[in-house]
Amino acid sequence: MLFNSISFLSHFVFFYLIYYFVSDRIRKHLLLLFGIYFYSQWNSNATVLLLISVVFNYSLAWYLSSIVSSKRKIFFIFGVTANLLYLGVFKYFVFVWELFSDLKIGFGFPGLEWKPEILLPIGISFYTFHNISYLIEVYDGRIMPCKNFFTFAIYDLFFPLLLLGPIERPGNLIPQIESKQTITSENIWNGVSLFIWGVFIKSTIADPFSRYVEIHALSFETLEPGILWVVAPVIAFQVYADFFGYSLCAMGLAEMMGFRLMNNFKRPFFSSNPSEFWSKWHISLSTWLRDYVYIKLGGNRHGFFRENANLMIVWFLAGIWHGAGYGFVIWGVYLGLCLVLYRCLKQYGFVKENSRLQSILGTILTFYTFSLGLLLFRIHSPSETKLIIGNLSHLPEISSIPLLILFTSIPLLAFDFWQERLQTERPTFFISSKPYSFLLMFFILFLWFSLFSPFGRQDFFYFQF
Repeated sequence: MLFNSISFLSHFVFFYLIYYFVSDRIRKHLLLLFGIYFYSQWNSNATVLLLISVVFNYSLAWYLSSIVSSKRKIFFIFGVTANLLYLGVFKYFVFVWELFSDLKIGFGFPGLEWKPEILLPIGISFYTFHNISYLIEVYDGRIMPCKNFFTFAIYDLFFPLLLLGPIERPGNLIPQIESKQTITSENIWNGVSLFIWGVFIKSTIADPFSRYVEIHALSFETLEPGILWVVAPVIAFQVYADFFGYSLCAMGLAEMMGFRLMNNFKRPFFSSNPSEFWSKWHISLSTWLRDYVYIKLGGNRHGFFRENANLMIVWFLAGIWHGAGYGFVIWGVYLGLCLVLYRCLKQYGFVKENSRLQSILGTILTFYTFSLGLLLFRIHSPSETKLIIGNLSHLPEISSIPLLILFTSIPLLAFDFWQERLQTERPTFFISSKPYSFLLMFFILFLWFSLFSPFGRQDFFYFQF
C-alpha cells in the first residue's frame, strides 16, 4: 500500500476513525496490529522475518541490561553482528556471489552458472539500523530497555516510518509510545497539511520526473551527447521530491496520531558546501553514521588525516548501505572524496565563510556535484563510468532542456525558499491558524499540475534500499 494510493487512504481513514475515539491502551494495540497488517501487504514471508527480528532484539537488549560481567560486551557485539548478518544475507549475498563470479572470469576461470535468488524484505536497511541503534543506546546506558514487549514491537513496527524511515532514535520515539497520546486540532491540521504536500510532490513531481529519466537515460551507450548534464538535475529533483514526499507523509501521519517524528530534510538544495548539504539531506542516516560509526572510529580527535580517513570509511559504508552493486560503492567513494576535498580547501584557507559570491557558486557546485553523483546509482558495471564521463565531455543542446520539467519543480523550490526565509526547523504551513485558505491553495495546486503532469503511481525511489 503506497501512501499515495486509494488503498492506503481507505485503510488509514478506517483505522484513524477507530484510533481517534478509543482509549490510549487500545490505541497501542491498534498501532501494533496495523503495523503488522501494513507491512504484510508487501510480503507475508518478510513479515515473519521482521517479527523474528523484533523478538530477538527485544530479548537481547533485556539480557544486556541484566548482566555486568565481561560477557556483556561479547553479547553486544553478537547482537550487532547478528543484525548486520541479517541485513547482509538478504541484501548483499547475491552481489557478493556475482562479484566472486566476475573475479573468476577476470582471472581466466569460468564464471558461476548458478545465481541465488533471495527475498529482499522491503525497508530492511531502515529497520535493521533502527534495531542496531536501540542495542547501542541500551549498551551505552543512554536508555533503559523497554519493559513491555509490545512497546518495543510498536517502536519497530511503527508503520509511518517502517518502510523508508526516518531512522528514528529510540530515545525520541519510545518515550512517546510509553506516554499518552493527546490529539489536538492543531495535530490534525498540521498532519493533514504535511501528508497532502508529501503526496502532492510525490505524485506531481517525482513520478513524472522518474518517467522522464527512464526515457532519456535508459542506456548510457545510446545517450544523446551531453544529455546527462540535463538528466542529472532532473534525477536530483526526482529523488528529493520522492524521498522528501515520503518523509512528509510519515511525519504527517504520525502527527495526526499524536507523535512527533524527526525532520529528515531541511532545504538541502540551498546548501553552499558538501558538509552543509549532508547535514540537511537524509538527516536520520547522516546523523546515525556520525554518531555510531564516525565518532566510534575516533571522529576528529586524532588529527586531520585520520579525520578524513574516517570520513572515507563512513561514506564507503553509506554507499554499501544504499544498495548492493558497483554503482553504490562508487557513489559512496565519490561523495566521500568530494567532502574530503572541500574540507582540505577549507583547512588551507581557500574557502571564505563570509563571501557572498563563493556562497552562490558553492550552492550551484554542491547541487551539481550531488546530481552527477546520482548517475552512479544506475551503473551496473565499472566500465559504465567511462560512458558517463564521455557523455559529460559534451555540452547539451538548448533544445534538450525540458522546460515543462523545470516549470513543474517550481512549487517545491518555492516552498523550500519560503521555509528557508523563515528558518523553520520543521516543514510547516501554519495551517492551524488559516486552514481554509491553505486547503484552497492545495486544491488549486492539484488542479493546476494535473494539467501538466501525467499521473500514475510508482513505488517510492528509496524502496530499493
